[in-house]
Amino acid sequence: MSNKVYERYEDLHVRKTYIYVKEDDVYAYADPDKTVKIASDDLRNLFLKGAVILDGTTEYSPTSYAESSKVGTITYVKADTTDASTAVLTTLKSKEYTAEG
Repeated sequence: MSNKVYERYEDLHVRKTYIYVKEDDVYAYADPDKTVKIASDDLRNLFLKGAVILDGTTEYSPTSYAESSKVGTITYVKADTTDASTAVLTTLKSKEYTAEG
């Protein structure tokens, strides 16, 4: 059994890919204008290959990826703006997510 993550042709010479964060939104975006939501399979692929999350002007490394009911969730750690000595886990969802309620 192989547990390897293989690069694809389109990965040639790519070191990292940005995931963009829109303020007050739960989705992961593929473009700087924050109009293209990332699908679950693509979000997992980005996590495995070392994405960079751009939240405002700060860059973060994702810490985990999980999938439930075909919705991908990527997590990263931000500094708490009210208390600099604590951290906040922040998540972004794939385009398959729909808000409950």
